[in-house]
Amino acid sequence: MKAHHVLLASLCLALTWPAPSQAQTQTPTTPAKPAAKPAATKPTATAAAAKPADNKTLTLGSGKNPGGPILTRDELRACLKEEERLRTRLTEVEGGRGALDREKEALGVEQAALRADRAPLDELKKRTDDLAARLRDYAARVDAWNKGVTEFNANLRANTATSERQRVEFNRQREELAKLLVELEAEKARHTAESEGLVRAYNVRLAALDSRVVDWNQRNAQANEANKALEVERQAWLAGCGDRRYREEDEQAVRAGK
Repeated sequence: MKAHHVLLASLCLALTWPAPSQAQTQTPTTPAKPAAKPAATKPTATAAAAKPADNKTLTLGSGKNPGGPILTRDELRACLKEEERLRTRLTEVEGGRGALDREKEALGVEQAALRADRAPLDELKKRTDDLAARLRDYAARVDAWNKGVTEFNANLRANTATSERQRVEFNRQREELAKLLVELEAEKARHTAESEGLVRAYNVRLAALDSRVVDWNQRNAQANEANKALEVERQAWLAGCGDRRYREEDEQAVRAGK
């Protein structure tokens, strides 16, 4: 089975106002290559259908490099039992790998959908930045107006035509600023309500997906470790049983339960 390279990562949302919750990005591991199947126990010569030939020997594994002493019946029984266990374990590992791969694909689809749904939030961020800039501009105008009024009051000596015109202008500016404040506060309230709803809903989905990615990565790591352990066991079987010779009569006796 081929190794599966996984590219899963959580998404994060960064809005300046209102601030959303932050989710940590998870870095998935790469699934290890599943252990190869243990060598099939197939005789290198065709066994007799009825009665085995006296002292006829076959081999486990590929039979290309037979070596070592002939397996005793007990050793052959242990090798065949271990081979069957390894085959069963390999089937389980491959089944788990398939389930993980299908889940990975589903997570990828959800990530793509989440990225697509960020567009309204990106637009919302632009409006947030624009509103914040206008609020700063308003504050600067109020500060300049206050300084101007303070200076006017400090330098007022007599109620002249010039001072009256200045007083009228300050009052006009005050009314204009008051009206602008009402508009900005109303827009801020609407924007806050819309922002909080969208960001909250997005972050709920983000947190749920991030949790699933974390869980997937943990199970994927466990599957990789199990696969490594299986490969170690397979190598041990090959070292002790692979290409070892055995007597055909012993195999038939073992398979007959003797």
